[in-house]
Amino acid sequence: MTDNKQNTIPNIWTAQENLLHFYRVLTAGLGLLAVLMLALTAVIYFRDPIVVVKATTRNEFYPSTRGQVSVEKADVEGFTKQFLEALYVWPDFKEGSLVKEISPFAEDALVSKVIDAQVAKYGKAFKDKKLEQSLAFVKIKVLEDRVTARFLRVLMIEGIPLTVPTEVTISMIQGTPTRANPMGIFVSGIVEHEGAK
Repeated sequence: MTDNKQNTIPNIWTAQENLLHFYRVLTAGLGLLAVLMLALTAVIYFRDPIVVVKATTRNEFYPSTRGQVSVEKADVEGFTKQFLEALYVWPDFKEGSLVKEISPFAEDALVSKVIDAQVAKYGKAFKDKKLEQSLAFVKIKVLEDRVTARFLRVLMIEGIPLTVPTEVTISMIQGTPTRANPMGIFVSGIVEHEGAK
């Protein structure tokens, strides 16, 4: 028996042509698949997201739209209130807890300065005493270049209350939003005046 498929030049040439045709079809198919995947990814990426708020009893779903959000005066007031509570409200004065509370709201360089000032004021003076602090009558004023806040600090030393009228001037900058600070506002400076009227 003779084999019809001999290794002749026309047969090798035809086999090479068939292989090249197969690779062309395969490349075109993979290219088309890549374009479809890219189009699908773009459609999914630019689709408006659904916001899910997880609650203890049920989940709440809210449709949303993409867009640029500007920070308004009320947002700055709310942020300032959060920062003041992180800085001045504590059930027991602990340096580590204070760092954790104010870090999301302030620049890194400011955090260490504020902590050093708080430790010098409370940690050394009332070293072995139980300290607790809260705020009352907080009034915030948002100005063009700074934010001022007036409030009463209620400092409990071994259960004995001491009321300190305080005014602070806060400088803020716009930075990169984070999970802990979605507005991206950061405190860059704070000046505190105790005994303010």
